[in-house]
Amino acid sequence: MTLRKLSSLLFIFASFSTTSAEMIQWKDLIPPATETIELPALSKPQVSHLYNILNYRNTSQRRDMSDAESQQYQKDIGALRTSGYEADDLLKLRDEALAIERRRLSTVNMQLNLSNVSIPGFLVSLEMEGMLTTKFLLVPTAGACIHTPPPPANQTVIVELEKGFELQDLYKVIVVTGDIVTNQQDLPISFIDGTEVVSTGYSMSAVSVEYAAY
Repeated sequence: MTLRKLSSLLFIFASFSTTSAEMIQWKDLIPPATETIELPALSKPQVSHLYNILNYRNTSQRRDMSDAESQQYQKDIGALRTSGYEADDLLKLRDEALAIERRRLSTVNMQLNLSNVSIPGFLVSLEMEGMLTTKFLLVPTAGACIHTPPPPANQTVIVELEKGFELQDLYKVIVVTGDIVTNQQDLPISFIDGTEVVSTGYSMSAVSVEYAAY
């Protein structure tokens, strides 16, 4: 086999290896639910009553409620009670379910180990050599950590690319291919207007980084 043919085969293999990587989404970095709250299957009228009750309580914290609003509030409570439910019990279950989901959405998946995957996102450079960045944060939203609060740790990936990636546009989607593993750490990142400490949940050894075609 000639050197030219061998080089061609290696090029084809390398291209196939990159393009055959599984495309994942940011939700795939969030751990599966380990806690659940059983919520009753309410009918549409029951959901409407509960929503009215919640809205009344939230609004009453900002202003005085009218007599008509208070009367409707009591009717909604009575309608739920007639159907076998107490509004306070349902709202407590709702709060517990929301708290569990908030914890899950901010928790790092300690078992995560993904090989040969691609993930789209936006770049926040950590180390630069000229216009090449060899280490950066990959985040799901443009301007994260710079113009907005940093995303949770399970939505932040440290990417290292030995050959570097030429930085062109921070607001253009990139696609990174490589292996992702759990790697929790806090990074102080310096910006023009100060320093931000960003908690990261994962690291990625990249084999390729490219701007998305879309």
